[in-house]
Amino acid sequence: MINHGTRSGYYAHRRMGNPPCDDCREAINEYVREYRAKNGLARNRAGEKIRRKALAALRDRHRDEYEDLLEEFRAEEE
Repeated sequence: MINHGTRSGYYAHRRMGNPPCDDCREAINEYVREYRAKNGLARNRAGEKIRRKALAALRDRHRDEYEDLLEEFRAEEE
């Protein structure tokens, strides 16, 4: 059962593999606007910086596997 017009309703749609209804989409958009107003972009940027640093470390530690994956994904795009 989906509680339409709520954040939980939005996630219920996603779990079921359905696109969210307009009311649920509006509820999640409102939440995101409030979250960004409260936390600002600085928090998001800090998280992105940490993720980029972790990915760079993984790439360096597993260089051969990284190169193989790059080749694989490039071949898929062609």
